Amino acid sequence: MKKLLAGGTLAVLAFGGMIATATSASAHTPSVSADCGFVNVDLKYYSGASVTVVIDGETVAQEEFPNEYQARFDGLSLDEAHEWTVTVDAYDNDKYDWSQSGSIGVCQTPPPAEVVTPVVPEAVAGCAASLDDIVLPESTEAITYTKTEAGIVATLNSEEFTWPEELGAYVPQEDGSALLPTEVIVIEEPCEEPSPAPSPSVEPSEEASVPPVDEPSASPSPEVEETEELAATGATVGGAIAFAALLAAGGVALVWARKRMQQNA
Repeated sequence: MKKLLAGGTLAVLAFGGMIATATSASAHTPSVSADCGFVNVDLKYYSGASVTVVIDGETVAQEEFPNEYQARFDGLSLDEAHEWTVTVDAYDNDKYDWSQSGSIGVCQTPPPAEVVTPVVPEAVAGCAASLDDIVLPESTEAITYTKTEAGIVATLNSEEFTWPEELGAYVPQEDGSALLPTEVIVIEEPCEEPSPAPSPSVEPSEEASVPPVDEPSASPSPEVEETEELAATGATVGGAIAFAALLAAGGVALVWARKRMQQNA
């Protein structure tokens, strides 16, 4: 009889333990709620587990908890959709592991972007004109202006602003900015060559107006001296020769006359 009672008691205890174990495992209560702007995670009745929360491909939480876990992830943008996944790894049995995924649609349509037009600065012209001579437009809340080698670049400061369909002199760029080419606002002109300056007139000085006096050479030739002496007497070379011939003829005649006088005596 005692053996039967003991056996019955063990059977009851064993059955009770199975019931307790089953109750404990089945009591795991994972819950996730998600709506515009948030994801809420509520895990109860766990005998130790770990949880991982992923939102839009980014792990925002990964931690262990003894029996309960509660966390709310706020701050999700309202003007775009979101994807989320919550994964629970239960320590008591792999069959109690749990995972759930979901999505949140666009909750709020953003206001339309404000259309802004970039400013075209005043152009400059000249043979030496350059981009440095251009006055850069003043940056605003919507647009920032900078100078580059290609020209002036206008950049939108946020998605709250957009360019018009026609940008005029500006050229749209792949990165969303707009370029105003240098050749549009810097007009190069050919440089005129300066005319040569007239040479100053030089008045002759008194010294320059007086002709230089030739000084006699150290050893003048006899011809020059003779010519000068004849010139001093007013005779020419031809006259001097004729006069010498006349004297010679007179001398000859005188000698001949004396010889005749002596013969007649």
